[in-house]
Amino acid sequence: MPVIFAIGRFVFVLFFIFSGLQRLMSITASADFFSQKFVLPAALAGIAAQLESFVGLSTPQMLALFSGAIELAAGLLLAFNVGTRAMAIILIIFSVLAVYYGNDFWHMTGAARDETLVQAVLHISLIGGLLVFAALGSLRPGELERPGDV
Repeated sequence: MPVIFAIGRFVFVLFFIFSGLQRLMSITASADFFSQKFVLPAALAGIAAQLESFVGLSTPQMLALFSGAIELAAGLLLAFNVGTRAMAIILIIFSVLAVYYGNDFWHMTGAARDETLVQAVLHISLIGGLLVFAALGSLRPGELERPGDV
């Protein structure tokens, strides 16, 4: 059972690892996506402008780098059972934001809506798996059994 659980853990996080790598390897496309889907609140405009001048990147580019790094790092740490609860919670928050900002099927019609709805359901399913990891922490399923349990 421990080997199967380790394989399942790794296969589960492949989505986040692959997605993070894709985002980091194509910053321009990721930044374009963020600029279309995410509107920076006016209250943060001043801070964003200061960060842009300090770092030399636009806000969408910084968001692309930050989100790619989070997906990749949290996915790898979850795969290796390091900070499992924290990484699961981070990826839950990330997935909720992805459903809300990236998969706005409620504004679409036709085939585009159907395709986007499938992506939203995928993220919601991933949230379900992440909730299991948040509940288990660094435990393995066999460690939950108590004497006398069937």
